[in-house]
Amino acid sequence: MSTTAGYFDETILNNIRVKAAAIMFDDRLKQDYVANYNVVKLIESVQTASVYPSLARDKKIIGVDVMWQNVCGQSVTDNTTCVIGGSKSSTNLESYELSYEKVVNFTEDEADFIDNEFDIETAIAKQFLTADKNITENFAQYAVGRINTFSGWNVVTAGKGTVVGADTFIPAAYWNASLAAYFSRVAILNQFTSPKMLSGNNLYEQMWVAQANAANANGKGDQIMYGGMNMYFDLFNVDTVNDPDLQTYMISQGSLAMAYRALNPDSPEVLQDFTRYKMKSNYLPFYYDVYYKNDCTTHDLVSHSFKVKLNADVFLNPTGCDDNNTGVLSFTCGTGS
Repeated sequence: MSTTAGYFDETILNNIRVKAAAIMFDDRLKQDYVANYNVVKLIESVQTASVYPSLARDKKIIGVDVMWQNVCGQSVTDNTTCVIGGSKSSTNLESYELSYEKVVNFTEDEADFIDNEFDIETAIAKQFLTADKNITENFAQYAVGRINTFSGWNVVTAGKGTVVGADTFIPAAYWNASLAAYFSRVAILNQFTSPKMLSGNNLYEQMWVAQANAANANGKGDQIMYGGMNMYFDLFNVDTVNDPDLQTYMISQGSLAMAYRALNPDSPEVLQDFTRYKMKSNYLPFYYDVYYKNDCTTHDLVSHSFKVKLNADVFLNPTGCDDNNTGVLSFTCGTGS
């Protein structure tokens, strides 16, 4: 039996995509494939930089160019002349290598489906959905680790938090609704623009209870205070990465950016030994590179093997107006001692 790469032609590969989409529309079935990745959603919401494929010719580097824009150098002066105009905003193009490169490999064999009520295309579709979920959550944890390295200096050294290097420690007793006022002061004095908060378990239960009590006459105050915080909770990834610490972050608009690079063509391209194409993630704002090959197995049936690969990264705005103000602050529940 011939086992040329491309036994699954473009039509069949597209049928698998359709089956995966149908599963994701099924409220009951899709629960097995729902990813936890709120940290990625937050980064998406603060990203203002533009991303382009890298112009570098080094074939060893999977890179991107990121364009950051900043307004620095403005000053307030006495009006002593008729001069109109002054400093310009700066547009900075930075080239980066994508450090995150992860894959999921899986195989399905036609021989396993001879007496199976499920067909092999559905099985492969579910494999793709699981790969998407697993890579998304793995990248989310990578993103938390990157945010940790981006943390800058908190200029508010007096108050509920004790600043130690690039971290601020806040005792457990202070993690309640009144902490919203402290975070507001921190955002203002650190000159953060439209900041958003990212947290794991810190404040999750308190904010949940405050929402439930908002309808009570004596419960509106907490809800109002929490309402001033643009909070993203990621219970699965923030605390997993920082275990045993409980961490919360404040992130300024425009301080972070994400990028990916997928090199395969949009439609399946059949080569001598394998087929390659791109596939959109159901969760990440990225495309995966997908590779497919087949082999002859039992009774001249065929096994179908796939690799799903993601090249991506998270970057910090390197061209801010203040080298110490990175646009990211980290807060730990504890005393720091």
